[in-house]
Amino acid sequence: MDFTFTKIERLCSKKAIDDLFANGKSKNQFPFKLIYKKAVFESPFPVRAMFVVPKKKHKRANKRNDIKRRMREVYRLNKHTLYEALKTQKLDIMFICLSNEELEYATIEKSMLQLMETLGKMEFLAEGK
Repeated sequence: MDFTFTKIERLCSKKAIDDLFANGKSKNQFPFKLIYKKAVFESPFPVRAMFVVPKKKHKRANKRNDIKRRMREVYRLNKHTLYEALKTQKLDIMFICLSNEELEYATIEKSMLQLMETLGKMEFLAEGK
């Protein structure tokens, strides 16, 4: 298993991000919101991911960066389960933090794992519609 999170696994195209916001579906699992959309892109990885902590919720940049770092770490260590569930599907996903408090790693891990598990079990992904 590869526990890296490289540049090609990141969602950073402005066009793709705008499309995700405009046409994506979402799931909430406090303190996170997951926005996801099927996508077409060339990559050996089935998912491109992005992590967002709004400035409106956390004014200090060091707090935002700390939460994003924890979110990326949870994703990096657990993405293989999502990859196995998706098989040949390609997805763009975005995790958005909804909490006003600084989050502990355990809280982040619990919520993100539930969201990733839900995403892996979705009908439209399994059938390839």
